[in-house]
Amino acid sequence: MKKATLLALLIFAVQYVFSQKEESENYRVILKDDWKMQSAVTDTSMGKSISQSGFQTANWYKVTVPTTVIAGLLANKVYDFDPFYGQNFEKLTDPRLDKPWWFRKEFTLPESENGKNVVLKLHGINYKANVWLNGVLIADSTQIIGPFRIIELDITKQVKYKGANVLAVEVKRPFNPQKRGGDLAIDYADWIHYPPDFNNGIINNVELKTFRKVGVEYPLVTTKFDLPSLTVAHLQVDAMAINYTDKPEDAIVKGKINGTVNFEQKVHLMPHEKKQITFAPAKFPQLNIKNPPIWWPWEYGKPEMSRIELSVIHNNELSNEIAENFGIREITSVLFDNNKSRKFIVNGKPIMLRGAAWSPDIFERRSKLREEQELRLVRDMNMNIVRSEGKLEDDGFYDLCDKYGLLVMSGWMCCGAWQYPEKWDAAKRSVALASDSSVIYWLRNKPSMLTWLNGSDMVPRDKTVEADWLAIEADLKWPNPTVGSAAENISKVSGSTGVKMAGPYDWVPPSYWEADTSKYGGTWSFATEISPGPSIPPYESLIKFIPKDSISNKSLDWLYHCGTGNFANTNKFDSALYARYGKPSSIMDYLAKAQIQNYEGHRAMMEAYGLKKYHTATGVVQWMLSNPWPSLIWHTYDYYLYPAGTYFGMKKSMEPLHVMYSYKSNSVDIINSFLEKFTGLKVKADVYNLDGRLKYAKEVATEVAGDGTKECFLLPKINGLSSAYFLRLELKDAAGSVKSINWYWLSNKNDELNWKKSTWYYTPESSFADYTALQTMPATTLSVHHATSKTEGTTSHKITITNTGKSVAFFVHLRALKEKDQDDILPVIFEDNYLSLAPGETRTIECSYENRYAGNGTPYILVSGMNLDTAHSKIGENAGFEK
Repeated sequence: MKKATLLALLIFAVQYVFSQKEESENYRVILKDDWKMQSAVTDTSMGKSISQSGFQTANWYKVTVPTTVIAGLLANKVYDFDPFYGQNFEKLTDPRLDKPWWFRKEFTLPESENGKNVVLKLHGINYKANVWLNGVLIADSTQIIGPFRIIELDITKQVKYKGANVLAVEVKRPFNPQKRGGDLAIDYADWIHYPPDFNNGIINNVELKTFRKVGVEYPLVTTKFDLPSLTVAHLQVDAMAINYTDKPEDAIVKGKINGTVNFEQKVHLMPHEKKQITFAPAKFPQLNIKNPPIWWPWEYGKPEMSRIELSVIHNNELSNEIAENFGIREITSVLFDNNKSRKFIVNGKPIMLRGAAWSPDIFERRSKLREEQELRLVRDMNMNIVRSEGKLEDDGFYDLCDKYGLLVMSGWMCCGAWQYPEKWDAAKRSVALASDSSVIYWLRNKPSMLTWLNGSDMVPRDKTVEADWLAIEADLKWPNPTVGSAAENISKVSGSTGVKMAGPYDWVPPSYWEADTSKYGGTWSFATEISPGPSIPPYESLIKFIPKDSISNKSLDWLYHCGTGNFANTNKFDSALYARYGKPSSIMDYLAKAQIQNYEGHRAMMEAYGLKKYHTATGVVQWMLSNPWPSLIWHTYDYYLYPAGTYFGMKKSMEPLHVMYSYKSNSVDIINSFLEKFTGLKVKADVYNLDGRLKYAKEVATEVAGDGTKECFLLPKINGLSSAYFLRLELKDAAGSVKSINWYWLSNKNDELNWKKSTWYYTPESSFADYTALQTMPATTLSVHHATSKTEGTTSHKITITNTGKSVAFFVHLRALKEKDQDDILPVIFEDNYLSLAPGETRTIECSYENRYAGNGTPYILVSGMNLDTAHSKIGENAGFEK
């Protein structure tokens, strides 16, 4: 057996059971409910006593696992305040949080499991633990250590087949994961303040499984096509056979794919042996599948799922049976541009990747509903990739990504203990290697997985660590590309990463993205994390976490909900806002203008990367997608799932068939993210002054290649423009259907960047565009009405808006309230929002939501805009204008 396999399998027993498994003869249960939790300071009893029947837990907290300590205390209402409101987070102080905590669970086995081998699997302990069962210490904190390890414990000798069993887990928090030499635990860097328990607890499933002496685990189905043809998929099936006994055992491993393709082989296992078994298509020709159902990212086709079933027959009895979903797909990557850029290829087709970075709840509170809500928003924004950095979710998260055709980039954390392997002692090195083994086993068969990053801000400084990780990943047959880090590094072990992490992370103007083509964060290479900075939530969200009298960009509560370090305020964003749009007259004026600046900044970033795709630009990941708590920076939607300016700028920019304006070339362009070629297209550009007069109009017929871009025409110099003016773009397909409408507000004075003063996190401006005239543009009137349709589960409103005035209706915002003067319905999907309409233009926008989020009142549509004459506008029933 290879060295790396020994590292993966023998340093620590690490195995994983997938959530999609369906078992028949053998027993599997997730120990989720009816746990008790208590501090080892409050209850000083010893593990031997705690882990036996009859132990009194009347004063313990009832919790559901997974949970962290803080999450458990919040669920039990130990704190009588919202920890996210104002600076209440600082009140989460308790000297017990630095000490161990007990998690206790009683369980019984069905009579049918009598005499079988019983295995306890811990899918995530943060950070270390002593594990007791029925009065016996079965593993101590030198064995149970590391949140990303999935550890198997054979408890056959300690378990009771009749009567109650008691499991007690004494969990000890990590220390200094944010520092060199600290524990290899969950870390957050400069995103947020650290949770006071440092996520101490059981952060993933605790599972029981039974076997008849021999088991099979970790299915992997790898696909190879005869590219460019996709008519035959050559599938290889790998798995691990395990002997749970002290004697040699013979068994038969059987497999089935999609209910029709069958295969099997005999296996001989030595005592307690774990053996990799392979079904290769050359030896098993039935694994060469003709006309297979193919898993595609959503833009390219359907994410078709397939099913693998494996079973083990021992002495003519079924020992265990597992089944899980997988995808028939092949992902590779290539380096180009002197190895500075990496292009990812799915099923032989290159793909331009545009998405954002995921962050879970700060207290690691897992919710299937919340995951579904958030990933539906990701898909609604037209993103095709989600990145996670040192934050591994549960199986439900990856199942949803598989379902929605979203790709996932994941890897180790930056900046703290994970980034400095040269500081690790032998024990931490073992944790790191075992963690890598666990993660690869866990994620390798998930079709949504695009790549694994062995480093974040840099490749491992100890090259022997990277070499060992790569060896483990190779031996465990990781089927996707592996990249040394998320930064523009050249590793002595793995070579060039072909990606970059060159900022910015704070405000830069829309012109930035196309202006830089070789050094910073502009449109070249694959930007794994990048952002134009703050995303200021609307007032409706702000009042949920900042006291009304503190809603000011100078208040301590405001600053507390920024990031840390260089990102502890919104100063750069605010300075640009004041210079470009004029000093706000009120906090409401500030928030309205902030949505405009959020929209244009984020839209321009994604448009620029789409426009320059494959011309060295191959991917861009917005930092971040979501916040782990209510925040003023780095999100596309806020903690309360409110989709504001950033969200709709993102959604607009990543329309699959999209018309756009280039700030650099002054051109009108098309981005096509489908594989299909489009002919017979019509592109129209209209330029309006602030008074609503049409100053320029042009329409051309054109076409665009599949996954291509097309420059349609250049805008000429136009005389007589107001200091700020509007550009309206429209794209129709060959049938005359409108596929994209995109409005820009432009200035006769450009944003100028001071490249000489660039830093790693932003480039300052030496001169700002001037949009101050937008404050005094003529008012216009709207006619608004909506039609509602309702099913048992969902409601849809078709909102028709007509600009009945003579000037452009600018940045019209639609909201769906639970009823008049009540909260917004969230989550909600708007087809489009923050609209602009030309004089006489009509748009119909669909809004939809699940009825369970709407309350029991009559839904109310609220409309606002930058220059609305609400007194003379007309609005239908159950709707109104926001003052």
